[in-house]
Amino acid sequence: MCRHACPTFLATKMDSHTPRGYALLMSRIDENITEWNDDIVEKLYQCSICGLCAELCEFHWQEDEMVRAGREEVVKKSIEPVRVKELARNIKETGTIYRKEKNNSIPEKIAVEKQGADVLYFAGCSTRAEHPEILKAMTKILDSANLDWGMLEKENCCGMSLYEMGYTEDARKLAEQLSNKIEEYNPEILVTNCAHCYRSFAEKYKDLGVELPDNLKIMHSTEFIGKLIEEGKFSLNIKETDANFCYHDPCQLGRKMRIFEMPRELIKKATGKALIELFHNKEEAECCGAGTVRFIIDPKVSIQVADDRIKRIIEEKADVVITACQNCKRNFTKSEIASQNNIKIMDVVELIADRLL
Repeated sequence: MCRHACPTFLATKMDSHTPRGYALLMSRIDENITEWNDDIVEKLYQCSICGLCAELCEFHWQEDEMVRAGREEVVKKSIEPVRVKELARNIKETGTIYRKEKNNSIPEKIAVEKQGADVLYFAGCSTRAEHPEILKAMTKILDSANLDWGMLEKENCCGMSLYEMGYTEDARKLAEQLSNKIEEYNPEILVTNCAHCYRSFAEKYKDLGVELPDNLKIMHSTEFIGKLIEEGKFSLNIKETDANFCYHDPCQLGRKMRIFEMPRELIKKATGKALIELFHNKEEAECCGAGTVRFIIDPKVSIQVADDRIKRIIEEKADVVITACQNCKRNFTKSEIASQNNIKIMDVVELIADRLL
């Protein structure tokens, strides 16, 4: 009954992409009825591990964790798809999911490494490589609030991508390296606009046995900006518009970390109008298709899922989609359905920066 919950199945219409399909594949392998083969491994990496199936399951069975555990087994046997191996090697060698030439550039005059600042802003590799507009918006907000803040000159991957692809030990090593860097920096607050990085720092590092300083406060950008507004650090200029705004809940930030209300409150404060709530929202929001770096591993399926989500957004008559994950923005921006219908895609951080007084 959970097949209707899977965004990948809804896009591809393949039974092997349903939660039941994955469960059958894994159980047949576990019972030695079937052996691993290229097709099963391929299917395993086409899941975004978005967790919607577990959310809608009456017993909340952790299908996403089962798929990730299956990938661990695949990695141990060294039978991953070539592009997965190449991506993992690139992350381990460059510290980012992107090629070396796109790695870790900080736009000039935006920020410099400043050890001991109160706030450490961690942009994440996707923001640095593909979304300088989000990075600039976030730094504008930090400057407007007159905060003592800084960035790491070289940000290594938080490890979430390796973890979700099944490279658990390699993810732990990356996490330990980054944790040591953060501890040396010694901030009071670690803030990131990346939903994946936020979940890594706030939850997964503990699961991996990696410790961040006990007194370090970890915040997603939406929580942090909400706190700044509450403290009167800056005010917003509401711009009147006829556009209809909706909010897309990122899987990692919403369903996985249960942050639903603050992004909505920020959008309402910035636009002065009520949001259009999508039919599938909050814990039941459909995936954008980018999860588990699928936008690199399998871009075709990734965009198919994004197109389906955009179609549902169009049905709700929204003109502007606001999200709080740079990978969601990336996938929706790549969607042909969005471009053909002039749907504008923004991050919450961009919206707030645009409304600063």
